Amino acid sequence: MQQTEKKLRHPPWHYITIARLTLYKPNQDRIAYLLRELSMMGVKTTQVCSDMPHGSGTSDSTGDLASRIGDRKRELVQLQNEVELIDLAVGMLTEAKGLIITERYLNDNKEAYVQFVLKKNHGLRSRDSYYRLKDEAVGELAKTMGEIK
Repeated sequence: MQQTEKKLRHPPWHYITIARLTLYKPNQDRIAYLLRELSMMGVKTTQVCSDMPHGSGTSDSTGDLASRIGDRKRELVQLQNEVELIDLAVGMLTEAKGLIITERYLNDNKEAYVQFVLKKNHGLRSRDSYYRLKDEAVGELAKTMGEIK
């Protein structure tokens, strides 16, 4: 059985850029969670004393904690860099294109709402104009974020 390839409407960089944009809000939520988690992590200072015999293995809860903190900090820096890059790239767009990207992908609003706002505030005349502007904005973002070489 031969499978036919689905023809893509846009080039691959377009879909990669959209995927990065749709991860913006979850990344912000993860950053907030990691900041909260890191602020609550601390070194255990209580010593456990017991008359019960213990195994011969050693336990280093401080080393384990330091390792977890290091992992969380690395993830936090990665996510912060991604969010800042998107903020910077969107800030470089024209007002109408920035509004499209911000409302559609970063704030996760529906296309009809974004079209309404553009029509009301920027005099957008047709849906075709909206889709053309959106595609241009995604292309400019892809260039800025390094998806198009």
